[in-house]
Amino acid sequence: MLQYKQEFGEGFELGFELGNFPHLEDKSWKDEACPSFMFKLNSGLGHAGFGLEHTGSEKKQNSLVEYLVLWVDYPNKEERENTTTSRYSIVTATNLGSLHEPEIYHDEHSFTLFETEEGEALTQYLSGLHIEPFYPR
Repeated sequence: MLQYKQEFGEGFELGFELGNFPHLEDKSWKDEACPSFMFKLNSGLGHAGFGLEHTGSEKKQNSLVEYLVLWVDYPNKEERENTTTSRYSIVTATNLGSLHEPEIYHDEHSFTLFETEEGEALTQYLSGLHIEPFYPR
């Protein structure tokens, strides 16, 4: 059984076909608000959505971001821990482990790259990324 189903129930509906994105690694944990999946961008290729991000008067150079986490919240907003967030959010993350044993987490330096309520918009966004596997298959 998939990890997110073990942690959030077999009835949890992702709203997109996980099999279409084999490089998303399920990192769901019962102490979290919702299922999450980590992934790594193909280094050096970058993504059109990256670049200079503005946070107030501060600018961050994001072109080197490699690790990301996709959060998939409940379809029904009333079931969400935070009812002001979108169902799907992709945030930057840091590898606190090694290349061979990654431990991917978001922290106070993380920021949201993408969010939407629609599974189709998420699928289109993920399809435009150059995702690489964490582990050789």
